[in-house]
Amino acid sequence: MKIRRILAPTDFSELSERGVAEAASLAGSFGAELVLLHVVEPAVMGGDLYGAAAMATVLEQVQQSSRQALARAVDKIKKRGQRCRGVIANGGAATTIVDTAARLRIDLIVLATHGRSGFSHLLLGSVAERVVRSAACPVLTVPSSSTRRARKRPNRKR
Repeated sequence: MKIRRILAPTDFSELSERGVAEAASLAGSFGAELVLLHVVEPAVMGGDLYGAAAMATVLEQVQQSSRQALARAVDKIKKRGQRCRGVIANGGAATTIVDTAARLRIDLIVLATHGRSGFSHLLLGSVAERVVRSAACPVLTVPSSSTRRARKRPNRKR
């Protein structure tokens, strides 16, 4: 399988930047195009017309700041001589990642995991887990540093 296009979802957090860095490294190794995806999830807000108008204003501000942050991230990667473009989409994170991957004919998705467990995982679910289950292409998950520390084996003296 030839990897021509890699999708790296980002929410611009330090954790998702680890996933982007891994995706950029792989894209460089494969000579692939890197597509950075930022998903703006809809906020549910009840109320009157004033609330709807205020929500529209907030959504536009979120879209604008997302476009700026994504442009900076794309430029940073392009300065290293790599092919990269950014995409902003609206919707639920997992579904939008999977749909975007299919629409853009992505060969590999690389995304960071938050390393949640227990009640937090049960309550919030896992975007990475849903993407792994639903994506038509391979998915590489990059664990959070806390997950990595938990997996390290203690040094044993012989």
